[in-house]
Amino acid sequence: SLGSHYYGGEEVTQDKAKAVHHWENAAMKGNVLARCNLGNHEYNNNRNCERAVKHWLIAAKMGDKLALDNIKAVFANGNATKEQYAEALKGYQDSVDEMKSPERDVAKAL
Repeated sequence: SLGSHYYGGEEVTQDKAKAVHHWENAAMKGNVLARCNLGNHEYNNNRNCERAVKHWLIAAKMGDKLALDNIKAVFANGNATKEQYAEALKGYQDSVDEMKSPERDVAKAL
């Protein structure tokens, strides 16, 4: 994504503020990877676990396994509540269940 390119300085001058701006725009339009990236940025760069968990919770409810795993890890470290982890787990499972279909099963078998 454009945000990731700015964040890592890939093919453009590194600019984390522009990266966050692009991720925020994409996340508001429903981009799950951008939402997870915002959580990662909040956790790793801003040390704001509360905001990170909010972003990851939204992403997990959209079916993002990495976001779910991130919440699980911060829960294990005592930085997320049992309720947050349970909400993420249920939201993730609901999303996965919603995406199941016989056609997807056939395609997966190919």
